[in-house]
Order: sequence, then C-alpha cells, then structure tokens
Amino acid sequence: MTLKNKNIMVTGATSGIGKLLTETLLAEGANVAFCGRNEVKMSKLLTEFPATNSKIYYQTFDATNYQSVSNFIDNAIHKIGDIDVLVNCAGANSSRNKVSDISIDELQNMLSINMMSPFVFMKDVYQKSMSSKQQGKIINVLSTVCNYSNEGIGAYTASKAGFDALTKVFRKEVREQNIKICSLYPGGVDTPFRDVERPQYLQPQSVVEAILYILNQEANICVDELVIRPLIEKNYA
Repeated sequence: MTLKNKNIMVTGATSGIGKLLTETLLAEGANVAFCGRNEVKMSKLLTEFPATNSKIYYQTFDATNYQSVSNFIDNAIHKIGDIDVLVNCAGANSSRNKVSDISIDELQNMLSINMMSPFVFMKDVYQKSMSSKQQGKIINVLSTVCNYSNEGIGAYTASKAGFDALTKVFRKEVREQNIKICSLYPGGVDTPFRDVERPQYLQPQSVVEAILYILNQEANICVDELVIRPLIEKNYA
C-alpha cells in the first residue's frame, strides 16, 4: 500500500508515538487529519512538520468529549476526504493503584480515555467513511497488558483489555466488507507517557515502524494482531 495521497487519521498526535507517526506520514506524502488535547504541544508540532504538499486538518480537544470526537471526524472528512486509515494512538495511564484501592471515578476515567474514546473514533470513522466504500483499515494501538496481568495497573489493564475485546469482535463483523481491523500490542515504550525515562524499553520509532509494516501489506493480507516487546520484557506465557 503506497501512502502517498492516502487519507489517514491519527489520534494522540501531539506527543510520543502519535507525533512521530504524523510526521512520518506527511513525509511519505499522505494526507493527515490529526488531533491532540494540548494546544501548546499542537502549536509546536505544526512548526516541526516536514515541507509537504499534503492536505492536513487538525484540532485540539478532550477526546473523552465524544461529541467533539464526532465533530472532528465530520470536519476531517470535509477537509481531506473519506478516511482510508484510522490509527488510534491516544491513551493514558494515570491510575497505579491496587484493584482494592481503585476509586470508581479513577476506573471510569481510564475507561473513558482508553476504551470509550477510541471506540467512538472507530465506530464513527467506519459509519461515516469506510462502510459506504466497503474499504478501509483501522489500527488500534493497544498494549501487552491485554495479554497478561500485572499488579498495580488494574484500571489501565481493564480499559485496554475492554477495547481489545471490542476490536476483536468488530474485526469479524466487518471482515466481509474488506475493512481490516488491526491490533498492535507494544510492550513498554520510552515516551513522555512515563514519569521517568526508560531507555531499555521500545523507542517510539520502533512502534511507528510496526504501524508502517501493517499499513504496507498487500491488499489481500491483514495483520490482525502484532506484538512487539523490548528484549528486557518477559510478561508473556
């Protein structure tokens, strides 16, 4: 799949994986609609873009405001055209309590950010752009926490695993429409997402390269699931 002139939507574009992915896609000649929640970071991002003739559209908003998500998708389709690819990068882990200590609000916040918001992006892009064309690709950047259990991150794990379950069901529901639903499960990544630097973890570039690998497969191939981990990580069966 050539990325030139493809219409791609990226969430979480103002930092980490989403930021690097947005820059890479523009350098490849794609038209990109991207969003984030921090206006200062968005302004900085716009000054760092490579020179491009690509169409772009961007907004800053709170992705847990689902009407804002829907409005962004409507505006993006109007500005750059039907979306060929959605990459759900946005996410957060602000909860690090034992399950017995997680508050209801804390869990609800993680579910809103990591399950409900990407679900709305996936559902709306499908309904408003991909279903009528009977074509498209959605890449959901999940986490290896979907595949194992670790103490102290119950709320984050539940939110990511919940969206993983929706993704797996949706993959089967739209398969015959030639719409590919792809899950990427990175292990630990050294991004601003973390409080301290972890150079032994994956670099954002490695995750972006995995996304590009999924994007560049032939038309009759779908990478349903791809797991990448730093060598130091042993959280697997």
